[in-house]
Amino acid sequence: MTSNTITVSVSQLVRMAAAFIITVTISIGSVAACGFDLVKPERSSIDWIVDAEKLVIARPRADNAFAYGVSELLVGSTSDIELPGLVSSTVRRQLALNLEDGILFAHVSGIDDGIAGSGWRIVAQVDNVFRPVLNTALAHRKEWRAGYEQSRQDFVDGLQGNSDPNIRALVISEFDKMPYERLRTMDIRIPPQELLKELWTKQGYPYQAIRVLLLGLSDDYAAREEVHAFIDRAEDWDWANNLGAFSAALVELDGAKGAQKLADRLLLDPSQPLQKLEEVIMAFAAINKLAEPDVQTAIGLAISDFVALRPGAGEIVARQFAAVSDWSQAATLQTLVRQRSISGLTGVLTVSVYLAQAREANLSAGVGGQPDG
Repeated sequence: MTSNTITVSVSQLVRMAAAFIITVTISIGSVAACGFDLVKPERSSIDWIVDAEKLVIARPRADNAFAYGVSELLVGSTSDIELPGLVSSTVRRQLALNLEDGILFAHVSGIDDGIAGSGWRIVAQVDNVFRPVLNTALAHRKEWRAGYEQSRQDFVDGLQGNSDPNIRALVISEFDKMPYERLRTMDIRIPPQELLKELWTKQGYPYQAIRVLLLGLSDDYAAREEVHAFIDRAEDWDWANNLGAFSAALVELDGAKGAQKLADRLLLDPSQPLQKLEEVIMAFAAINKLAEPDVQTAIGLAISDFVALRPGAGEIVARQFAAVSDWSQAATLQTLVRQRSISGLTGVLTVSVYLAQAREANLSAGVGGQPDG
């Protein structure tokens, strides 16, 4: 590989790479906590309310208590809607006791098949606890559809003290949508003991990643013990679900020492599968721009040692740091280019795109381009 590979334009490199890789160039401000999830959770109830093409509240029909009928049209042009599904005996009893309550149905085309392939989804039971959430989300539909706005973050923040289990579950699902750098600035008031309690349950597992990230921001002793124990166990596994979230939590809790442990126990072990280690690099990429200088230094050294030991990992570093528009690893990857250590067309193109984008970013910032080597 020659220096000419690095001096072609970004647009040329991106076109060349398109057949082989997907180069993600989103800004760090739009990286959500859900990026750490391997088991992707359901959309939150607020997502359904905001995105729905049709949104109705339903109750058992007067002529058939086992079928749903529209009692309130919230979004859509007609109330002539046939709703799928049967009303369970439990729901019938609950709604019979509360005549103002109902079941919220949402329809979003192309999201999934919904109930029996109808496209309709049951979102929540609308009672006096959920009604304010519904009303607020309806009032902000256009604004919140565009992205995770500050008003949505403020609203979710205010729900943290709610004792209703459904609302507390909603808060967790909303934290999972929140940009990570915003999450780090939040006053998290969910007790670490509560997060730990649901960490390994069947019900809580789909949101394990966000719970781990919240534990990482807690500075709690029990949280630290749990995170360290997971990393210690994961060392002996070929794969570890949510290793990225646990890695990020370890760095948040222990700073540079946490980054060094990840390097010593995982990155610098040549027997570790690269696919597994990409989760660690993903965590480093997500945190690096947000971290203190000593942590950035530790991350940089860990990555430098990692790619020196395993040059094939350069592709992983380029991919993950490009995904958050962090060009801090350009010098390390440039060394691989000079040494011609990168093999495979995909690896060459991924690193080349990263270095060209780093050059463009530095030129735009007025700090000069990367050396050609």
